[in-house]
Amino acid sequence: MTEEANSMVTPGEDSTPAVHGGRTPRVGRILMIAGAVLLLVGVLVLAGVAIYVRYTNNFMHNAQKQLGAQWKSKPLPVTMVENVKVAAGAPVAQISIPRIGLRAIVVELANMDDRANLNRGPGHIPGTAYPGMPGNVAIAGHRTTYGAPFGRIDELKPGDKVILQTAEGKFVYTVDSQKIVDPHDLSVIEQSGENRVTLMACHPKFTANSRIIVTGRLTGESASASQVK
Repeated sequence: MTEEANSMVTPGEDSTPAVHGGRTPRVGRILMIAGAVLLLVGVLVLAGVAIYVRYTNNFMHNAQKQLGAQWKSKPLPVTMVENVKVAAGAPVAQISIPRIGLRAIVVELANMDDRANLNRGPGHIPGTAYPGMPGNVAIAGHRTTYGAPFGRIDELKPGDKVILQTAEGKFVYTVDSQKIVDPHDLSVIEQSGENRVTLMACHPKFTANSRIIVTGRLTGESASASQVK
């Protein structure tokens, strides 16, 4: 027979070269291992995030207990401090927002970048009005960590109540607007003669790309916080 005839494949024989036949299973095993590694990494990342969130929530919870005890024992008469500097870290009011189930002590911030105190609870921005005073009461809060006190402020609608209680009274603000602004837009904390409240937090959640701003105007107040239950 000719060389050509000898090189012909007999019917029924596997014409796939041996090296090709072993390549597909090997690639499959590599893909399976890579997938398992990626899955493991994903699980570890999620576990790390969960541990971090739990840690920050516990931190804020303990800080709020301390602030609450301090505020109840000697609440700050904030409407009488126009010419007195409130110390950073001092509790200045209690905030309640029924719509989102929030009740927390508001802490005085040293400045807008004071993360140490902001991690303890909603923070009053210095230079803005205090509850009950003419002007704009600006309060910042976390949305995803450290208890996420402002985690649900995007749910607030016109007509919802924001209640700020101080040593001198309970001040009820009614929500009238919500908007998203640039994180460097300071116009949202500008002061005016009208009694208002401005709540602010990062937006969207897990980012600092923008700020979500909820505002309201003072619609009610009581004479003494000691008479408010």
